[in-house]
Amino acid sequence: MEQKLRKPFKSTRKNKKYDVFVKKDGKIKKISFGQLPYTHFRDKIGVYSNMDTNDKEQRKRYLARHGKATDNNSSKWFSHKYLWGV
Repeated sequence: MEQKLRKPFKSTRKNKKYDVFVKKDGKIKKISFGQLPYTHFRDKIGVYSNMDTNDKEQRKRYLARHGKATDNNSSKWFSHKYLWGV
């Protein structure tokens, strides 16, 4: 099945929430992000929206631990964008 670049979908990997295909160094690579069974701030994709906390203090602590995501082809960037509302 052909997947679109940069469009997250439910992961087939054990203990991961989502996968996404990106073009990196001229090659198509699959990146997994979001650790099961941990909660997140808000799931923008919607598959795991039952795990949303909407807790701004939790998001603040998460971002303090993980820092800013600068590489838009990294699992960190996708996690920040789709699970932590950054």
